[in-house]
Amino acid sequence: MNIIESIMTKNPCYTAGKTITVKGLMLHSVGCAQPKASAFISSWNSASYTSACVHAFIDGNSGDIYQTLPWNRRGWHCGSGTSGSGNNTHIGVEMCEPGCITYTSGASFTCSDTTTAKAVAKRTYEAAVELFAYLCKEYSLDPTADGVIISHKEGCARGIASNHGDPEHLWTGLGLTYTMDTFRAAVKAAMTGTTAAAATDTAEEATTGTTIDKSDLPTAPFNVRVLVDNLNIRKSASSSAAVVGQTGKGTFTITKKSNGWGKLKSGAGWIYLLNTAYCVVVTDTAAETTETAAAASTEYQVKVSISNLCIRKGPGTNYSKTGKYTGKGTFTIVKTQSGTGSTAGWGLLKAYEKNEDGWISLDYATKV
Repeated sequence: MNIIESIMTKNPCYTAGKTITVKGLMLHSVGCAQPKASAFISSWNSASYTSACVHAFIDGNSGDIYQTLPWNRRGWHCGSGTSGSGNNTHIGVEMCEPGCITYTSGASFTCSDTTTAKAVAKRTYEAAVELFAYLCKEYSLDPTADGVIISHKEGCARGIASNHGDPEHLWTGLGLTYTMDTFRAAVKAAMTGTTAAAATDTAEEATTGTTIDKSDLPTAPFNVRVLVDNLNIRKSASSSAAVVGQTGKGTFTITKKSNGWGKLKSGAGWIYLLNTAYCVVVTDTAAETTETAAAASTEYQVKVSISNLCIRKGPGTNYSKTGKYTGKGTFTIVKTQSGTGSTAGWGLLKAYEKNEDGWISLDYATKV
C-alpha cells in the first residue's frame, strides 16, 4: 500500500475545520471515465470548489492512494438522506474508473477495452482492501459489523447518502464478481493476514455436507476430486493453520494423511478430506490429477496489452508482489496453474522458470 499525502488545503471543506468521530468507512467510485487521481485533486483543491471533498482517491493506473483530507476531518463525500448524513460518521474514499468506459445513461456505460477496464477495477479494489484494513485497525473498527463498511449505494439505502449506485455499478457493468460482501470479507482477511477466501471459509469441518470418518480414507497415496472453487490449502493439518492458497476444482493426489487432512503431492500444503461438500475420494486410480496437469510443461506465448500487469511470487493474489510489471508485449509461459471461479488462471513467465517467482494472471493475457 502506497499512501501519498496530498491534502486539499484550499478546498472549503478542509478550511471549515470540522472533525468527526470515525464510526465507519464508505467506498465510492468517481462515476466518470478518469483513472488519474491527480485530475481530481488539481480540480478540487480550490477555494471555489464547494461541491465535494473526500478523504482519498485511489489511482486507477498505479493503485496509489492519495490522501486528500485528514482521516478525522469531516468530508463532503456522500450527501445526505432521510436519516442524516454519512459525512458525520464515515471516511469517504473514491476509486478512480477506467478511461475506456463511456457513460450512456445514469449508471449504465459501454466499454471499448474490457481487459484494461477490468485491470483498473481490480487494481483499485485491491488497493481499497488494503486501505480499509489499515483504517479499521487505526480506528478499532470491525469491517463485518453492520454499517461499518458500506458503499455509497448502501449508504443511500440506509438513508445517510444521496441516490448513487457506486461502486457496485462499475463491478456489475464489467462482469466482475466483486460485491460489497466480498469486499468486507477481504478487508477482514487482510487485517488478519489471511486471504479473502479464508475469511469466509475458516472452519472446513463445520461446513455443510456429509462428514465421513477418517478411518474410511484409503491408504496414501490416493486421489481426491475437489468439488468447490476455493478449498483452502493450509500450511499444516489444522483448520487453525495459515491459509497458503486455494485448490480450485480438479483431481489431486494425497501423499500423506493426518487426522482427516491430506497433504498435496505438489507440496503446496494440506486440505481437509472429511467433508463431501468439498471433496470425494476418486476410486479410478488411473485418473490424471489436476496437479500433474498444472505442473506439466505447457510452454506457449501470450500477448499482454496493458503496461502494468503485476508479477507475483506465486500463482494467486495471496502471493506477494515482486514489484515488477510485464509491460506490453508477447511473453512465453512455461507453466500454468488453474484459476478459481471465473478466473482464467495463472502463468509462470519463462524468464522466472528457475526460481518460479514470476507468475502473472492470465485474465489479462491472450494466448497467441
